Amino acid sequence: MVVLSCGDIARLRRSADDSAHTMRSAVAALFCFALARADEYEGRAVMLLSKKISPTDGFSINKPINVTITVYNKGPGNAYSIMVTDDNWKSDKFRIHSGGNNFTLDFLNAGDSYEHEFTVKPVRKLWHRVRPAKMLFVDGVEGDKTITHLSNSLPQMRVVAKKDALEENLLTLGRFVTFNVIKTKSGWIYAGGFVIFLCGVQLYFIGKAVLHKRRHLRALEDVKKL
Repeated sequence: MVVLSCGDIARLRRSADDSAHTMRSAVAALFCFALARADEYEGRAVMLLSKKISPTDGFSINKPINVTITVYNKGPGNAYSIMVTDDNWKSDKFRIHSGGNNFTLDFLNAGDSYEHEFTVKPVRKLWHRVRPAKMLFVDGVEGDKTITHLSNSLPQMRVVAKKDALEENLLTLGRFVTFNVIKTKSGWIYAGGFVIFLCGVQLYFIGKAVLHKRRHLRALEDVKKL
């Protein structure tokens, strides 16, 4: 059996109080750190980057394609030194017709947005994968740290040879006349070949009948001469 003196009991109480005080201090420090991190997070800029093209189909050589890039700051913090690049339009495939595919902004406040437009033209037939645009910006909370963000991606596009307006009008008329049975140029080529074949066969039989009739008339004339 262990007997504790009054001094031992006092020392144990002081030790327990010190441990409890240390624990409360640690919890308070962690709570303050969590609040600081939450305040810091709440002050960051949440940036969105959107990319779209118009039209979305029917691409052909030298036909303009409008590209629209939108930057939006959801907040609550502000963004600075914003740089957006869209290096998706290489010179061996496209020409920048108007505007520019890259742009910069000094800042974008929380809740604000900015829309940038430019136009490109395909220079040859191709299949092209439309890659996302890229954005770099400096967050007000992060200080000098540069943050990278990508836009949405778009479906692959097919660029074909430039279409003739007269040819398109004739094809439309042909679809209407044939109740949408013949829709393409190749379809009309096959149909024309078939019609020419039928005409050739008909001319053959007509010519054969004419020759037979002439022979018959000549035979009658020979009989009359006799």
